[in-house]
Amino acid sequence: MGSDPPGRPMKLHAYQRLARDFLRNTPRAGLFLDLGLGKTAISLTALEERHLPVLVVAPKRVAEHVWPKERGLWRDDLTLALAAGTPTQRKAALDAGADVTVISRDNLKDAKPGYRTVILDELSSFKNRSSQRWKTARRLCKEAEHVWGLTGTPTPNGLIDLWAQMFLVDKGQRLGTTLTGYRARYFVAAGQLPSGVVIDWRLRPEAEENIHALISDVCLYMSSADELDMPPVTYNTIDVPLPPAARKHYQEFKDTLVLDLELIGDEIYSAANAAILSNKLRQVTSGFVFSDAQDSTYTRLHRAKLDALQEIVDGTGDNLLVFYNYVPESEMIREAFPQARMLDDPGALDAWDRQELPMLLAHPASAGHGLNLQYGGHTAVWASLTWDLELYLQANGRLARQGQEHPVVVHSLECEHTVDKVIANRLEEKEFDQTRLLDHVRSPL
Repeated sequence: MGSDPPGRPMKLHAYQRLARDFLRNTPRAGLFLDLGLGKTAISLTALEERHLPVLVVAPKRVAEHVWPKERGLWRDDLTLALAAGTPTQRKAALDAGADVTVISRDNLKDAKPGYRTVILDELSSFKNRSSQRWKTARRLCKEAEHVWGLTGTPTPNGLIDLWAQMFLVDKGQRLGTTLTGYRARYFVAAGQLPSGVVIDWRLRPEAEENIHALISDVCLYMSSADELDMPPVTYNTIDVPLPPAARKHYQEFKDTLVLDLELIGDEIYSAANAAILSNKLRQVTSGFVFSDAQDSTYTRLHRAKLDALQEIVDGTGDNLLVFYNYVPESEMIREAFPQARMLDDPGALDAWDRQELPMLLAHPASAGHGLNLQYGGHTAVWASLTWDLELYLQANGRLARQGQEHPVVVHSLECEHTVDKVIANRLEEKEFDQTRLLDHVRSPL
């Protein structure tokens, strides 16, 4: 094992020392760390003089709160500049010459090449090679001597997502220099629109094993279930009957792409394509539907999921962390449960940590990274599921973390014979694919 750096008042666990040494010995590496394993501490303690200066790119909440705090705990010998705030403030931080400069991925365009090390915290957020974020990261990573990609969910939508992430890590050395070539070698088209655009890809025989083998020398996976004393997690599906009137609307919408709600509002709600239709169907199962107008108005259809949520409230003595996907959902929940507070409400997190808040409402995109909510409760409820596996796993991980003293229960409210079940099944398939990848590159510990 390598030695610990100076300015480190805390001790690393054995698995963290292994991961630290892996980063030190692998200039361009993917560190697939499960939730709660301390990727920030590992990365900070891995840094040596040869790695400086360092640019850390992270989600906004993590950049502004987690990295500065962890630097104080693990590496107070390193200077840190946070490139946040106004453009002038960000420029001053970027020009400060700090050992470690931290910037949110939303402001990444402000950063210029010249860092010896680039750390991409939540590497999976760079899975889209067409995004400006990815193109900017490519320019920064190309000239860096060391690139460390950190994530717990490298393939949130299947192995197609892996190419863009690995290109940033190894410049295309293992999976090829183009996404087109990667697809041609390892996938076949499994679904196409009439225009010819491929909307789904299927792995070729033995492609999965080949991809795993190709990246295994530069990727290390560690599971919290293996390394930490983690609380058990129970996933519970609550089937919610869709009321007859809402079922009728749902079926009409599904069959004709047009839902006529004349009886309740004299308005026509339409879906222009399959993607919009899927979104509209999710709205119906959630109890409302948006108007086609651009003013965010909506019509309430039913309260079936609110009734199911009430049964959970009545049946458990625990505080509830409730995930929603639409603003109308949160409004309907707050109206039905006046004790509920939003994640961003002043004082809400402190009240939750003190176990004084019966219900905390959070959008999965807001609660996905950098939050420790295990002290306020151990029960989560998905009022509506997300298609995004990364957000799903990260959100559930807010409760199932080290320090949680109770078994965690995750409830999912799903309307029977609807798109809710399609999303749930798809999440299971994605997680299965990802698990096989992570098992292949997992730690030898």
